[in-house]
Amino acid sequence: MNYRMLVLSVDGSILKDNGRISRSTKEAIEFVQDKGVYVTLCTNRTHQQAERLAKLLKINHEYISYGGAMIAGRADKPLHVERMPVEMARDLAEELERFSCQFVVEHENFELTNRQQQPQNFLGKMTVSLSESIFSQTVVDHMSDHLDLHRIEPLRMKVQFESDDQMDIASNHLLEKVPGIQMLQMDKDHSVHIIKKETNKREAVLFLAHELGVRPEEIVATGVKHGDEGLLSSVGIGVAMGQAPMSVQQAGNWTTRSAEQSGLAYMIKEVFRKQMKVSLY
Repeated sequence: MNYRMLVLSVDGSILKDNGRISRSTKEAIEFVQDKGVYVTLCTNRTHQQAERLAKLLKINHEYISYGGAMIAGRADKPLHVERMPVEMARDLAEELERFSCQFVVEHENFELTNRQQQPQNFLGKMTVSLSESIFSQTVVDHMSDHLDLHRIEPLRMKVQFESDDQMDIASNHLLEKVPGIQMLQMDKDHSVHIIKKETNKREAVLFLAHELGVRPEEIVATGVKHGDEGLLSSVGIGVAMGQAPMSVQQAGNWTTRSAEQSGLAYMIKEVFRKQMKVSLY
């Protein structure tokens, strides 16, 4: 089998714990690109964050961001987007405003955050963990009204709570009150990502592959976090990174070394070493 598409997760796969990419990983990606393989990113990060890494890796075509909500090479010319309808975003913001939390409404062109009267130490923690984008976040007093008035259809909302207990209570409440959403718990800081129920990395990758004329069995994909299971079980080779949770490792059909052990570079050389040059067309 010749594999024509390589889908790479970012954090814990391309990037090590210190946020850097090793020379061996960069060289391995160049190696497989030289074989004509379509290399793309699939990440929970924003499009703008992924764009910086794509440029470094010389990926000049579409990649997947916001956990599958956007497929684009350029933010102003997306191939595909999965937005929350205005009514869903408004209702979600209205329910979130009942809780002690900070949330960010993410659009590919801007970000909005709610104004909260919280203890200063809590606000400081939240600002650090949520302000990862290149956008300057606009603070909004009444988010639900603002979304409704300006008819905003976001790609995703990021929410941070004061504790895991409050996060669990709020998550159950939101799933009951706002139909059509899913909550993806992040690894730290009592935070969740909220997206449309239909939005996921698996569907985004298969959509992009279909547009390219690539069959699922011709795809190699890496995964490292909860939520990557569906993708790894739907492609030719689903590769879990060595530090991935057991559910991710069980969903794939190969577990490589960890990111700190250059597991991505090792996997690429093993899978593609003997493969001849391929073409998408």
